[in-house]
Amino acid sequence: MKLNKIAAIVATTALGLPTLAHAETNVSIYGLIDINLSYEKAGGQKFTGVAGSELNGSRLGFKGTEDLGNGLKALFVLETGFDPDTGATGQGGRQFGRQSFVGLEGSWGKVMLGRQYSPAFVALDPYEATGGADRTAGLLHRKTGSVARGYETRFDNMIKYRSPSFGGFSADVGYWTGKENTGPNDDARKEGRGYGITGMYKNGPFAIAVTTQSVFTNATGGKASTHGIAGAYDFQVAKAYLLYTQDRESGSQGKGKARSYALGAEIPVSAAGTVAVSYGARDESNEANTEDAHGWSVYYMHGLSKRTTLYTAYSHISNKGDANYGWNMTPAAGDDPSVVMAGIRHRF
Repeated sequence: MKLNKIAAIVATTALGLPTLAHAETNVSIYGLIDINLSYEKAGGQKFTGVAGSELNGSRLGFKGTEDLGNGLKALFVLETGFDPDTGATGQGGRQFGRQSFVGLEGSWGKVMLGRQYSPAFVALDPYEATGGADRTAGLLHRKTGSVARGYETRFDNMIKYRSPSFGGFSADVGYWTGKENTGPNDDARKEGRGYGITGMYKNGPFAIAVTTQSVFTNATGGKASTHGIAGAYDFQVAKAYLLYTQDRESGSQGKGKARSYALGAEIPVSAAGTVAVSYGARDESNEANTEDAHGWSVYYMHGLSKRTTLYTAYSHISNKGDANYGWNMTPAAGDDPSVVMAGIRHRF
């Protein structure tokens, strides 16, 4: 029996679905486990122990397609995240908190409905030199100080269109309906609602993406948005990355503007080894409550095989004023967190 048939039987059994005799649906099971030993400190706070999901979030997933004929396919993804050092479910205890969607695909692109990655994530995170490692300083654009941002990794209740590539150009467009509120007024019903648009271009060693994303943040009509541009160029001896975002917040519960950027490089040092360096900064200096910060990170990844990678890393953030950006710990205002770690990632 082919592996995809076995996977289909296991997946449908695990999900409590009937096992069908025909094999038009191609289902696969996949996953990733990432775990490390780390030492983290910020002011008087310290952590020494096991942590997880550094290079990538640990996950178990099911995905599949069905050929409907005439170039049309049905598709689905169900992906659960978990904490590998405890086995606890991630994403607030959601059963399939990383992704949960179904859709159709044709020569015109894909339409998908459910919990999915946001257009801003698709545009920005691939252009952080470490690949969006959990404790890199290059992800300061994800942090929120006194100014909220429209950036989120995923949204529930999303309708997304992803275009095919036309001469290197493609697009990712999403609209999400929010928290399904039945509140007393329009502002309450809009809470959590938003949209995102990303345009991408890739040609040989050069790639670039631009994005805009907005979301209603509260029941009083508050709104936050993120506008960003990111790019990369592969010089062969090193791949350079650049990322810039601007956050804007408006509404009765807060308003303001913040800017973030990241610079980085991915440098092959051997057939199996790669060094990634990243510098990030967030500037809220024009706001009443200054929460500025900058930091840097260096990661070394060593591939034991196509599926297994050893890594070690160091990151440091310098917080200014009221800023208390951190990772597993929340520093006191102005304290500077740092972390050193070594771990292993395995894909299956």
